[in-house]
Amino acid sequence: MKNKTLLLTLFSLLAATLAFTPALALSEPGDNRSRDRQKQESRSEHRETRQINKAQRVERNAQQRIERRTPQHIERNTQQRMERRTPQRVERNTHQSTPQRLERQERREHRPAVVQPRSYEQRRALTPAARRHIETRRSLHIKRPARIVKPRYYRHVPRSRYYMGMRIYRPYGYLYPGFGHYYSDHDAFRWLAFTALTLSIIDHLDEHQQRMHEQALIRATTAQVGDTLYWDDRHASGSVTILYIGTDHRGREYREFRQTVTARGRTETSYGSAYLKANGSWKVSRMN
Repeated sequence: MKNKTLLLTLFSLLAATLAFTPALALSEPGDNRSRDRQKQESRSEHRETRQINKAQRVERNAQQRIERRTPQHIERNTQQRMERRTPQRVERNTHQSTPQRLERQERREHRPAVVQPRSYEQRRALTPAARRHIETRRSLHIKRPARIVKPRYYRHVPRSRYYMGMRIYRPYGYLYPGFGHYYSDHDAFRWLAFTALTLSIIDHLDEHQQRMHEQALIRATTAQVGDTLYWDDRHASGSVTILYIGTDHRGREYREFRQTVTARGRTETSYGSAYLKANGSWKVSRMN
């Protein structure tokens, strides 16, 4: 009897389990979908809330900026700046005006003003003759090169030739490639146009002296106004002085030079100007 009761109980439990299992299986997917839908709705609500807060914050900041520009705010800032200038600070500044400082200020006030021309036409109207008597600021000596290169094809170099579209013309002196202490056209490309700044007295110089004078022209492209670059070799000497540094109407660097060469008791001086091209090379614009 007990066995029958136990079997009936187990059978009833098994039947109940089989009856409720499909319902649970069907209800779980629906619950998952509802939970996903709730999560999406909460995310969208959070996103909308964040956007609203951002818009409100931007509006509040814009309103604060507008409020800062009010006359009351400007007046308050001005008043605060005036309050910072305490009597102690004014007294300290007055105490610092020593006699030496006042003397320097007086000298500065009586110093003649240097008026720079504003336009390229005005700078061009001031010929180098108006700046020929500039005082020497400092003197720089051109030294001998550490290594002297003497190619054997100098006699094959003509007086007038072209290199990379640039004319190289040496009407006087020795004929050789390069310029200054740069012994090839490739190394001296930036300064080859300076061969136009020549003097007839260069015929009385040897090749080494001629290259030293050209090296002074090269150094003059990086010197300051008033700097004099000079060289001296046995019976000959020379110098190049920077007279003016400015810009032309295209915004290019513009320099004016004065070169002097002395040889065998004879001295020649000439003036010229050049500007820096976009490719880094110099081009002579005027000489006299």
